[in-house]
Amino acid sequence: MATVTSIVVNRETGWDAVFVHGNIDAQAEELLKGVEAQVTRHQVRFDFSEAGRINSMGIALLLRCFKNIKEIRQAEITVSGLNTMNTMLFKMTGVFLLAKPAE
Repeated sequence: MATVTSIVVNRETGWDAVFVHGNIDAQAEELLKGVEAQVTRHQVRFDFSEAGRINSMGIALLLRCFKNIKEIRQAEITVSGLNTMNTMLFKMTGVFLLAKPAE
């Protein structure tokens, strides 16, 4: 899978759903910056089921994006669709301090 091809925000019943497609690295910066402006609800779910590799720069960008959404929108963030590697990465880097795994 190549670099991030798209990040799409959809309005669902009661929350905003953010679908990530492709790898998350430095080239995803502009796409992730745009998510903050598109999120309008207090519940946000990021779906990583179509995401590929996430490198250290990608983690830094996700942390910044999640932090801004929490501060600006006062939103609770959940993540779903993580593969085993990305779940371990999120645990080790503290991403789950800002976004909880979906049940």
